[in-house]
Amino acid sequence: MTDEELIERFFARSEDAVEELRSQYGAYCRAIAGRLLSDGRDVEECLSDCWMAVWNAVPPTRPEHFKGWLGAIVRNRALAIGRQNRRRPETVDEAALELATCLPAGEDAHAAAEAAELGQAISSFLRQQKEEVRTVFLRRYWYADSVEEAARRMGWPVSRTKSVLFRTRNKLKVYLCQEGFLNGAGAGNECAESH
Repeated sequence: MTDEELIERFFARSEDAVEELRSQYGAYCRAIAGRLLSDGRDVEECLSDCWMAVWNAVPPTRPEHFKGWLGAIVRNRALAIGRQNRRRPETVDEAALELATCLPAGEDAHAAAEAAELGQAISSFLRQQKEEVRTVFLRRYWYADSVEEAARRMGWPVSRTKSVLFRTRNKLKVYLCQEGFLNGAGAGNECAESH
C-alpha cells in the first residue's frame, strides 16, 4: 500500500487504517522510539500515543512526506516520554550536548517560531552537504546513534566519524551565524569564535 492510499484510509476514517499503519511502519517507528527510550514499556506507550496522534491529525493534515512526518511524531513523543519518566539512553543526552554548542539558546517569547525557522535552516544546511555527511549527521543527532554505531553503519573508523561530525557541527555553526541565528552578543561570542 502506498503512503497516499494509507492517508486516504485515514481520511475515510477506515477502522483498519491504524492497523495498516502499524503493519507498514511499526518496525520503523519502534526503531526510532527504541533508540530514544531505554525502557520497553516507554516504547510501547510512545507507539500507542503516536498511532492515536496520527489518527487525530489525519485528517485534516495531509503530510507530503509521510514517513518523515511520522518519524518526527515518534521522535518528539519519545523525547517527551524520556524527559517525563527520566529514562532515556545516554546517547540521547550526549548527542544533545554535542549539538548544543552550535545552536542558539531559546530563552525569549519567540522561541517556538524561531525553533521552526531554525529547523528549516538546519534542513537547508544539510541539503547542501554530501550525502554521507548528511547521513552520519542524522544518524548521530536525529536517531541518537552512538558515535561507534554511526561509524559502523557508515563503514568508517570511529576517528573519521568523530572528525566528520566535528567539522559538520563547526560548519553548521558558521552557517547559522551567517543566517542570523547566532550572534556575537551571547555568552562565548558564538559567531566570532566560529570563524
